[in-house]
Parts: sequence; C-alpha cells; structure tokens
Amino acid sequence: MLRDRGVDSYPKPRSLYHSDIMNSAMFNLSVQVGHLFLIGFEGSVYDRPLEDLLREVRPGGVIFFQRNITGAAEFAELVRRTAAFLSTPPSAPPFLAIDLEGGKVDRLRDVLGPLPSARDAARAGLARELGRVAGRELASFSLHADFAPVLDLGSPESESVLGNRTAGKSPDEVVRFGGEFLEGLSESNILGCGKHFPGLGSGRLDSHLEMPRIEKEESLLWEQDLFPYRALASRLPMIMVAHAAYPSLERAFASSTGHPMPLVPASLSPAIVSGLLKGRMGYEGLVLSDDLEMGGALGGRSIGEAAVGALRAGCDLMLVCRHADNVRATFEAVLREAERDSDFRVLVEKAAQKALRARQRLRAAKTQAAAFSDWEGLRREIIELSLEIERRLPPSAEKGSGD
Repeated sequence: MLRDRGVDSYPKPRSLYHSDIMNSAMFNLSVQVGHLFLIGFEGSVYDRPLEDLLREVRPGGVIFFQRNITGAAEFAELVRRTAAFLSTPPSAPPFLAIDLEGGKVDRLRDVLGPLPSARDAARAGLARELGRVAGRELASFSLHADFAPVLDLGSPESESVLGNRTAGKSPDEVVRFGGEFLEGLSESNILGCGKHFPGLGSGRLDSHLEMPRIEKEESLLWEQDLFPYRALASRLPMIMVAHAAYPSLERAFASSTGHPMPLVPASLSPAIVSGLLKGRMGYEGLVLSDDLEMGGALGGRSIGEAAVGALRAGCDLMLVCRHADNVRATFEAVLREAERDSDFRVLVEKAAQKALRARQRLRAAKTQAAAFSDWEGLRREIIELSLEIERRLPPSAEKGSGD
C-alpha cells in the first residue's frame, strides 16, 4: 500500500498539468483513462481536497461507503455536488454506486435502518422485495448502481468470511434469489452487479487481506459456482471479478504459450476475464475489478501494476475505494502505460468507450425514475420487510446476523 500524502504534495498527472504534452490527443487519453475508474474517498463532505481529486482524475464514477454518510440530508447533498461536478461540462452522468446487499453489507443502515440479509430474504421467499426496497433506498439518494447481488455459493469453507451474504448453498437457490433481487432493483432503474466472479464460495481466506486460492476443478466450477453467472448473464449490467486465484481455470483458459503461467487473482487474469467470462460465456456487460486496494490484488505488486494488469486481463472498470494517493497512483500508472504501449492504449480506448456508452444510458433511465426523498417512508418499509421476513422464516432457520 502506498504511503498517504496530502493533495498538494502529490505530483499532478502529467497529461493535465504539463504544458509540453497538453495537446488534444494526450488530453483525450487522460480523459479516457479517467473513465475507467470508480473511486472512493475518505470524508463525508464535499470539500476542496475531494474536488481537486475529481478534477485531476475525472473518474467515470464514485462509490460511497458508510464513512461518507453522516445523515440522510447531508449524504444527499454530497451525492448531488459530486454528480454536478462530474457532469460539468455537460457529459454522460457518472456512475454513482454503493454496496447495499442487506445484512452485514449495508452502507445506508445508519440513516435508514438495517436491511435484512440476502440469506434471510431468500429463505423467506422475499428476494424481489429486498431488491425493491434496496432500489428505492438508492433512488432516494440519486444513486445509479448497487454492487449486489452476491452470487457466491454458501459453503462451510466460506461461512466465516461470507456468512449471510450468500443466499443459499445450491446454484438454483442463488439464481432464484439473484434474478428476483435484480427485478426489484429494476423497478427503480438501479443497475445491479453480480459478484464475486467466478465465485468465492469455496474460499477460506478474506480477499480483503490476502488472495484465496480455490482448488476446485474446472468442471465443478462450471456446473456450480459459475452457474449463476451463466443463468443471469443477460440480466446483469455489471459483473465484479474477485481477487482470488483459480488454478484449474487458468489451466483451462490460458492461451498456449509453452510457458507456465504465474498464478494471479482472477481480476488480473486474461484467462479468466477475457478467456472465460468474455470468451466462452460471451458476457457483453461491464466487467469491473473488485477494489484494487485489497490485499488479494496487491500481493507482490504495486497498486499501479495491479491496475494495468486488470485492464490487460480485460476489465472495463476498476475500483479504487479509499485513499487519494492510490487513486492518483493507479491513474498515473495506466496513463503512462497507455502512452508507452500502443496495444495497451487500444485496450484503454475500447474500455473507455464501452463505459461511456453505459453511462449515456443512465441519462435515459434517470428521466424515467421518480426522484423522491421520503426517508421516513423508507424506514417504515425496511421495518415492515424485516418483520415480514422474520414471520416467514421457518422455525428451524437460524436468522442471519445483520452485524
């Protein structure tokens, strides 16, 4: 992880601030690189350091976390000002995203109340209602994308890491939950994102800290962990790729070079992103890496190297979720590599165009969505949903923790 530095002490991106390369071609390249990032930040107010970061990188979107939220009205104003800045001069709206799965991953719980977990909603047969309420929560703050549903399979191996984030143990349970949750989100024109491809259900380690190595055979992964993605691919606007290694998938989908391939996380693997997801499965939506600040992505490499690797693997968007110095480091690393390598520049241009087309569709969806901020009404809906799920859960079911 790179050392934190203040905004003023960090060197400005060269293509925006060095007059010797301020020609239109290089400026366009820097804009294209910015399109590839969804970034997070530390604070809870729209201030000068945040605006400086947005101005320097011009990211394609922003992801918000619990640390950014102090109250409903304050958060709505933060989202409004962030969106306004990134939409000026008039351009495609930025992606405005959050993790709202329910249960243990619920960034809005402190301002609207805790949303029930995916597992409890699935067991109660109320997955669509969970997605509908989650979508209304996002829409109330003018957010566009929910990084949910989780499509990992529940298993004894991953229980200590994933817990009630998984909807069920079988592929059919997960597909049923995921499809209904997406239908609920769509009522508010919210984009869903399936995660964590190709599946963390057999992982024993937390990829926030280190890279899990999943030894499951390719045939079993195809029939089990990958089944939800295969079944829901046409309904998933986005898929997030995990920072876990899959030796059997590397062997099955790596190009034949005559040399052993180093084992890398799926998010940095051309075999898994381009060969499997985009190739064999034919997925045409947006592919994004999980947060590149996570330990599972950084083992033995800088965050800039991880960003370049994710794009070479075939990712269209990258998450850098917290530290401003890491946002700048990844932006600069990708820009330098695109200036140096014409083939890599083509990858950047194609990914940027794909992301921009998706953002342009947000404007059409937004005009159809009814903006509202009935937060008291939403709080009542969440309580009613929680009570209904509790009522429907079979007596033998252990209620998932919301902590």
